[in-house]
Amino acid sequence: MDPIAVIKTLWHHKVFVLPVFFLTAFAAVYMYSYAPRSYEAMTTYAIVNPKIPSSQEIEKDPELGLLNTDNPYLRSADSSLITQVITTRLNDSSTSTALNNAGLSTDYKVERPSAAFLVEISAVSETEDVALNTVRTLGTRLEQELRTIQTINGASDQYLFTSLVVAVPDKATEQFSSRLRSLIVVVVAGLVLTLGAVSVARSVEAARARARSERPSSEPVPRRSKHYGSEIPDPKNGQPPALREGAVSGLETLVEIDLPSAEKELLLRRAPLREAANGDAANKVASKRSTV
Repeated sequence: MDPIAVIKTLWHHKVFVLPVFFLTAFAAVYMYSYAPRSYEAMTTYAIVNPKIPSSQEIEKDPELGLLNTDNPYLRSADSSLITQVITTRLNDSSTSTALNNAGLSTDYKVERPSAAFLVEISAVSETEDVALNTVRTLGTRLEQELRTIQTINGASDQYLFTSLVVAVPDKATEQFSSRLRSLIVVVVAGLVLTLGAVSVARSVEAARARARSERPSSEPVPRRSKHYGSEIPDPKNGQPPALREGAVSGLETLVEIDLPSAEKELLLRRAPLREAANGDAANKVASKRSTV
């Protein structure tokens, strides 16, 4: 598609295109300046292994040997199992329901990066405060869930995994991608409206052209008479030819004058000469006869 041809087409139908263009520009500026914004807050927790007393420490302090060591996650061959369980529990629907009841954002993510003992929490909201409060609430819930899943068999605190805050959620950053998405939606809608406006303009133009082409058949345009260099008088009375029947006096419209053809005109011009010649010949014959 030729860009110059597109521009010419748009300019040709500027009566329909310009209002749509200004409306789209106004909507784009409004959406970018005053549309709802999104803020994202993040935090990262590290899951720390418990410090299990050694046999020497138990010998020195026999009370350590009386502690409950029944932590099911200490018996797992996969050391990252506890982080997988925490991530699954925080992504449960019960967590979303609790956040919704507390008036917090339900647009959050709890993920486990490549590191086995790290848990990343992020939340998105229209205000910075709600995003920060959502992340902090999820961090508190992580600590509670971490203790609950380990103490199912009554394990002592000495044998529990603990959480450590790696990145403190103290600030929420604005997500410009949300405003850009709104801007893209407005621009696409403007392009669709522009195409619609061009289609309407072309339809109106085609309808007008069709109406002009059909006008002669439905409303005949009156014809004017054919004018010649000079009027040829009637050979009988020397008057110009009369108008045909049906001519209306006082109107600008005239009917065609019934003029003789070129051959008839030539014969009419030669008729007087022929009569004169015949008369002269008759006179000569008569004079000769009288002489004789």
